[in-house]
Amino acid sequence: MAQYRKKPVVIEAITFNELVAHGIQAGAPLTRGMPWSFDYKGQPITHENDDCYLVPTLEGSMRFDRGDMLITGVKGEIYPCKADIFAATYEAV
Repeated sequence: MAQYRKKPVVIEAITFNELVAHGIQAGAPLTRGMPWSFDYKGQPITHENDDCYLVPTLEGSMRFDRGDMLITGVKGEIYPCKADIFAATYEAV
């Protein structure tokens, strides 16, 4: 069986709190201090609850929970990643 290594690429990622700050800075309507709906990287972000936003991905709408990282891929796509998987896969540059 052949083995493959992931090509080294540099990605951009933000935390849940950084996404909240982006929404506030973007002027999104606030509910209990949380931005309700706003755009990030040209994609609509929707408040599900105070610990979760829904983000559109290439695979459909996904949950971005507090503690996760939101990754911008090499083609500009966004997708959430659990913190433990992010830590095992990526390192700071």
